Amino acid sequence: MSPSWKLAPERISGGWHCFRQVAPDWPPLYHAAGEPTPSQRSARWHRLGEGYAQYLALEPMGAWAELVRFERIRGGTRAAQYRRRLWLAFVRETEIADLSTFDRWAACGLNPRTAVGDHGACQKIGDDLRAAGYRGVLSPSAALDGATNLTLFGARYEKVLLGGLERWENPNPELRLPCSFVAEGTPPEELIVETTFADLPHDGYRAWLRREGLRTPRGAP
Repeated sequence: MSPSWKLAPERISGGWHCFRQVAPDWPPLYHAAGEPTPSQRSARWHRLGEGYAQYLALEPMGAWAELVRFERIRGGTRAAQYRRRLWLAFVRETEIADLSTFDRWAACGLNPRTAVGDHGACQKIGDDLRAAGYRGVLSPSAALDGATNLTLFGARYEKVLLGGLERWENPNPELRLPCSFVAEGTPPEELIVETTFADLPHDGYRAWLRREGLRTPRGAP
């Protein structure tokens, strides 16, 4: 079966400082922990029972916005009920698919609307990326206009450090990620109005359509 794209996404290597928020009683990363069947719920780039993915954001507000969007938090009172820990992870990786902008989606022959739309189409693209040997993907945030997400395919195990994440000599870069605790709190109130919920148009995608001289579609995104 042919892949989803007409032109394969650029493969890039690099180091990224990434943010991830989790419940206080959860580790910073998602891994097997002896599970016979993966229990990580379906999300944009993977399906329940078909392995793991690490959903990271390059900006701290991007990490918080993902929670606000997923939990449909539309008021400060409800936001106060969601206490989370924010973690910083340093990712040094290779074979990352660069789909970080809507232009890059279009250049590959992929529909840019998919980047911020329903998860199903991205899950199929994720299947194709893994089959082609990619280890992760950079993509626009559906939750926060202007933010970028880095998703790593597969389980990763944290090495919790106080600092110096870039200097840690990683004995197994394919599985281990150095992480540092940043803060514990609730979603910033500013995100209640700035987050793009699933039923709202995505400002970044709409701006891209206007720049390209394309018609904006009805409905979200």
